[in-house]
Amino acid sequence: MTERHGGCSAEIGSVTQAMRVQDALASAAIPSKIIKSQSSSRHGCIYGVSFSCSQERNVRAILEASRIPVRHWNTGENL
Repeated sequence: MTERHGGCSAEIGSVTQAMRVQDALASAAIPSKIIKSQSSSRHGCIYGVSFSCSQERNVRAILEASRIPVRHWNTGENL
């Protein structure tokens, strides 16, 4: 569950929020995969969504428009 789908990901928080992100991306025909982050918090695991780096700009716009906060972006530049 920790593999990346195309190299980029957004750390979201809960698995419920990650599912919300995946639904928003699916509505825009952007393939994604829910991942368990290498990071952790005091309150448990952090989940995220991986996607193709070629879709990064679109993913950022969709999440901003959906008002879904991202804890950390893992892009091709910082992996």
